[in-house]
Amino acid sequence: MRFGGTLLVLAGLLFGTFAAGIASHASGVLGTRGTFTVEQCEHRPTTQRGGGRGADTVQCSGTFRPSDGGGTRTGLDIDRDYEAGRQVTASCDFIGICYKIDRVNACGWFAGLLAALSLVCLGGPAVIHGAAWRRAERHHRGRVTQRRLVKGLFWPALGLLVVYVVLRNTL
Repeated sequence: MRFGGTLLVLAGLLFGTFAAGIASHASGVLGTRGTFTVEQCEHRPTTQRGGGRGADTVQCSGTFRPSDGGGTRTGLDIDRDYEAGRQVTASCDFIGICYKIDRVNACGWFAGLLAALSLVCLGGPAVIHGAAWRRAERHHRGRVTQRRLVKGLFWPALGLLVVYVVLRNTL
């Protein structure tokens, strides 16, 4: 029971950290805002034998000009596939990866963050109390609170995911 809870908590923390970082960059809250100009995109095979065009990953790089008037940075990567010469409003992190500022994309990553928090809420009590969490009467109120937390995180996450899918396919 504790091992399973630990796995849920670790998965929730890992995915939650990843989702929070990308959601904050995609919404423009974190990072340096500016304009990213795509210079080139390179298709790289993801398998040893090439696997055809569908198995390729695309890595686009270019120049980033901060909107606050800082120095231009070259050779940075962006998170999506664009045609060369396109200019995108982006937010760049300190390691040189830029993310297109896109509220729809941020909505999807925020849904992932809520789902990750629900994993932490599911696994946390199992880590702390072990198997007694499921059986002991003294934990009844805690289990009720846990169910409410998980429902309160899961349904908004599902709703945001649906909004993300609908908006991504219509825009």
